Amino acid sequence: MITDLITNVSSGPIEVDDAPLSPQQTAQPFSELSLDSLLEALPTQISYSLLTVPLSDGKDLKLARRDLFDARFQLISEGTEIQNHRPDIRFLDNPSDLVPLVYEGGLKTWEASLDLAGYLNSTGYGSNTRGTRILELGCGTAVPTLYILHEIFSSQPAGKTETHIHLQDYNASVLQLVTMPNVVLAWYNSPAADEYRDSGSHESVDSELNMTPQLFSAFKTSLGNCGVYLRFFAGSWDTFDLSSTGGRYNLVLTSETIYHPKSLSSLIRVMRDACVAPDSGVDEDPHQYLCLVAAKTVYFGVGGGIEEFIRCVEVMTGKQASRSQVEIVWDKSIGVSRKVMSVRWAHQ
Repeated sequence: MITDLITNVSSGPIEVDDAPLSPQQTAQPFSELSLDSLLEALPTQISYSLLTVPLSDGKDLKLARRDLFDARFQLISEGTEIQNHRPDIRFLDNPSDLVPLVYEGGLKTWEASLDLAGYLNSTGYGSNTRGTRILELGCGTAVPTLYILHEIFSSQPAGKTETHIHLQDYNASVLQLVTMPNVVLAWYNSPAADEYRDSGSHESVDSELNMTPQLFSAFKTSLGNCGVYLRFFAGSWDTFDLSSTGGRYNLVLTSETIYHPKSLSSLIRVMRDACVAPDSGVDEDPHQYLCLVAAKTVYFGVGGGIEEFIRCVEVMTGKQASRSQVEIVWDKSIGVSRKVMSVRWAHQ
């Protein structure tokens, strides 16, 4: 069971600024950020701390996560926009504040993301994802994906097996400021980076890591050796283009994304289209397509939550002539109530 004693992780209420939008405010369109462009956007050095992820076997996993003060310093020192979509400095100071169509909370590590990582560990999904396609929606600091990458980077090379891991967040700046650095850190602190760390070709101290061309080269080489193919997408779920990402996914992950009823339909549409099981008669196992959703039971003052999500799934399923199955697979009732749900779709 996931413990309540999680430090430096938000479990409090989500503050959403629901003020009327100006006519100039529109949703961010779907776009892809290349791995190389994200690496090039990193500063010459990043600072990080360790996040404790309680696992089902009673042990703790330490995942490295970029410090927000370090991201703030990067923005101030550069003095320029990141991909013309620079987050307001106040979001780095108050990362749990949300402004629709502007910033959707991706800088914060939300508590349910740790729940989802723990559930992946308890079910073996994390260690049995080789050869699959995985999508994390609203990834932010990407804790569930970091857990999966930790498992892959800690195992033997994959040979010819390809694992495609795609990460999506509303804000391109979130992918650049926290998602990409955290993915690099997941590699650097794993056995996959042993040779690079032992080579003496880099300088680093505890909690700081130099971002050098040599590190980037070793990182990309290691991705290839592990058979990991990463892609990064920004923009709203309304504009998510599944046809350009390669089609269906075996596993779709999302955490703390069902807080606002207004965005549920677009999120559920992407989830359904991304992992709907094949038509009957196709020689594929329909159980290999799964969504996992981690969330608080109720988001007070916002309107979203588990019941509203399930209701929206049922309504949309009926309209789309498909079948759905929502099951609560993990439940924490002490303190702030949180759950993990599995969702499956299939054609009628």
